[in-house]
Amino acid sequence: MTFRIRPFTCFAALSSACFLASCSAEPPTSEPVQTDLAVEFQDAEAMQLVPDPAVRFGALENGMLYAILENDTPSGAGALWMRFDVGSFHEADDQQGLAHFLEHMAFNGSENVPEGEMVKILERLGLAFGADTNAFTSFDQTVYTLELPNLEEETLDGAFFIFRETAEKLTVTNGAVDRERGIIVSEERARNTPAFRGGVAQMGFLFPDTLIPDRLPIGLMEVVEGETAAQRMRDLYSDYYRPENTFLVFVGDAPADEIEARIQESFADWTSDGTAGRAPDLGTVRNRGLEAGFFHDPDVRTSVSISAVKAAANPSDSAATRYDALLTQIGNQILTRRLIRISETEGAPFFNGQMGFSEQYDVADAATLSLSTTPENWAGALGVGEQELRRAMEFGFTETELQEALANFETAYESAAASAGTRPSVSLAQGLIFGHGEARVFTHPGFDRDWFQSVRSEISKDGVDAAFKAQWDGTEPLLFLMSAEPMESAETAILEAYRASQSVAVTAPEDAGALEFAYTDFGAPGEIAEQSEIADLSISEIRFENGVRLTLKPTDFEADTIRVSVRFGGGQLELPQELPGLDVLMANTFIAGGLGQHSADELRTLTAGKRVSTGFSVSEDAFVLSGATWGQDLDLQLQLLAAYLTDPGLRPEVLSPFHQASDTYYDSLDATPGGIFQRDGARLLRSGDTRFGLPEMEVLLSRTMADMGETLARARTEGGIEIGIVGDVDMADATALVAQTFGALPARETAPPDFAASRMVIFPEGTARPVQLFHQGEANRAMVSVSWPTTDDRDAKVYREILLLERVLSNRLLDRVREADGATYSPSANAYFASAFPGYGYLGVSLDLTPEDTATYFQTVDEIAAGLMEAPVSDDELIRARVPLIESLDEAAESNAYWMGIVSRLAGRPDLIERHRTRQAGFEAITAEDLLRVAREVFAEGRAYRMVILPESTG
Repeated sequence: MTFRIRPFTCFAALSSACFLASCSAEPPTSEPVQTDLAVEFQDAEAMQLVPDPAVRFGALENGMLYAILENDTPSGAGALWMRFDVGSFHEADDQQGLAHFLEHMAFNGSENVPEGEMVKILERLGLAFGADTNAFTSFDQTVYTLELPNLEEETLDGAFFIFRETAEKLTVTNGAVDRERGIIVSEERARNTPAFRGGVAQMGFLFPDTLIPDRLPIGLMEVVEGETAAQRMRDLYSDYYRPENTFLVFVGDAPADEIEARIQESFADWTSDGTAGRAPDLGTVRNRGLEAGFFHDPDVRTSVSISAVKAAANPSDSAATRYDALLTQIGNQILTRRLIRISETEGAPFFNGQMGFSEQYDVADAATLSLSTTPENWAGALGVGEQELRRAMEFGFTETELQEALANFETAYESAAASAGTRPSVSLAQGLIFGHGEARVFTHPGFDRDWFQSVRSEISKDGVDAAFKAQWDGTEPLLFLMSAEPMESAETAILEAYRASQSVAVTAPEDAGALEFAYTDFGAPGEIAEQSEIADLSISEIRFENGVRLTLKPTDFEADTIRVSVRFGGGQLELPQELPGLDVLMANTFIAGGLGQHSADELRTLTAGKRVSTGFSVSEDAFVLSGATWGQDLDLQLQLLAAYLTDPGLRPEVLSPFHQASDTYYDSLDATPGGIFQRDGARLLRSGDTRFGLPEMEVLLSRTMADMGETLARARTEGGIEIGIVGDVDMADATALVAQTFGALPARETAPPDFAASRMVIFPEGTARPVQLFHQGEANRAMVSVSWPTTDDRDAKVYREILLLERVLSNRLLDRVREADGATYSPSANAYFASAFPGYGYLGVSLDLTPEDTATYFQTVDEIAAGLMEAPVSDDELIRARVPLIESLDEAAESNAYWMGIVSRLAGRPDLIERHRTRQAGFEAITAEDLLRVAREVFAEGRAYRMVILPESTG
């Protein structure tokens, strides 16, 4: 694995990463260093780092750099990414936010593409708007990404054409800028959450004399809305969108020679006029004494942190600096492990903790210990953090801790190397882009594994102890409290609590003794009662004599990776309606409760160096245990899952961190319209059924581990078991291992209860006037939700028609609400189909708006729905909806996740096989007249259920 130092956690939400329909965060990375490729590689050899030989790096005469990597995961597809060395750091005072705004404008017209046509061109080629057509702007870079579902001539021509238009020929007209402003303002409104404001405050406290807190990618709305925005955006474009600032990456299933020729043909004649933009002055970091900072918001999640901030060391990438980083990361991982162990004890004053180190561009290095807590427990959390930090500084780590960490690192390196041949193209493209920005040599996972093995014997307790201390040497701690409760003289109180903790003596950690896993014998291996094959799909179905069903599908989509699903019982169907919130408790505490013979912490020790995992969820019709492993640990993976089924720990002490986390989580839900919808929407769309959505917090906190144990008892001991195994698996070995674990259990029911009463879920009556809900956040935020009842997922034809209608509806929303009106930056439509609740489903729309716009856009949604009922969609509109959908399904079919969704449910849903076989033909058979018929059924008058979520002040 190639190391990337983990960025400082709270900064992740502060980049403006857009994929047109919505945006996501991209964590800070180091400031790019422009180097000549030949010199870079020469230096890499001198530093004992060998670039991945499969990557073809090159440079055009105009200075543009590129990288090409042939890769066939997924087959016949590719990823084309383009990075410009410009971000919010490069903006002048009157350009703040315009690098991000310019990224939006890249899809709003160019010299050869009329405004509004660029996205349509991509959709016709099979690229879904948002899913395959992305972009993001960070502090130091702007990156455009195209996920090419096929590499046909037309698709490659279109992709390279659009990237050349983006690089040099954007028009950025005044009119287009005016129309896009509302989208940027809407994005800023959506991002302006308590967590965002708290992160900005923390950056301002930690890095006060740098550009970091003063150049957020989202920028200043007074600049975005200013009269000079269009011209200053064009200035930014001419200053920084230049060949010498550009790095193009292609990773995919096409010959490198062909792609290199296309790069030459598309970009060799690109030249830039005038003088390049300036390199930013990022400021300085000064030494400070012990200081405290405070941020309050009634809806923020409370946390406390201890940081050491220094001027950036900016080491070049080399074997030596990677070794130093590894030592630091090992020590930080061990301390994080200690914090997690403490958080799981009864009465712990925090519910999550971590220790990390980050390189903040070329200006600062920051070591930070952070703890998630509650307003009343912040001082106790700070005390534990100070004392554990001091314990590590004074006594270091134990040999047992070091060996456990090394075992985990070794497995991670081995796993990365083993699966290197099936890395997704998009992940490789991202790695090349980020590696370039961080001036890191792009090495192959096999090289990284060999390098780790070469230095492993040199890693000692003394070396790790020294590296850990070095993060904190030469500077005083900076303390920061983010709290949902106000405090008088907060900084003084924080310092007093810290100094009080310093007077508490700490002792050396105890070196724990060896443990032995207690769950290796489940009885005599089970016998196979029945076996059949689905030959054309290489699927094997097995039923053991005890009733356990096993479905296996070997794949080569993820080398050396095996995914396991264990479905048992009735899931939501089996939850008592009088115990709302029990599914939430289960999902958050079942695994944390450990096993009867081992706590969760002991399991982490026992599985050190093993590639196993355990998850638990509640689906509509089953409780689901899951894990991911590889062949050499499949036995342990199955033993763990069988142990959780037969002997879960259900320890009551895990309720304490769950209660603390719930307290802060509910506060954060109240702060945004989306949070309120997440809390109440699912319940309201099911006529108030308390099994869905989130109950009042007091109700959730009243649920107990006894409730969980009693509810799961029948499912664990009697319920049918359906196991799905997908991946790089030997079928004979897997079958034998299942026989030794689940096959050895007492007989299970072969026909589950029908749960008839539990299957009744009813969509509510339509609402002429919207149901009103209220949030406690910003007064300029509101949400409109409109949903229409549809049906379940049993009829493949109906399912496909509604799904395609959802794509058409989504495109019309984007065209009208986002592009034409600029009212919101992420209008969305979604279709939900129940599996366990007959006849239940819905097609929904949600819009993040200002309160004054809500009435208007209820009317707009009605108009769009009415338009879909009036006349068939055009051939072009049908193509732009259908082609990306089919392409996405074809790509999904080359993933283990897709096949797990089939094989894990095959006993109860044999129709999924035929649905897979006919997926393309089924969608291609849908006509515009079919969509017109479905639209008239779905959008008929009086069926829409409307909700509006407004700021509490308007109530």
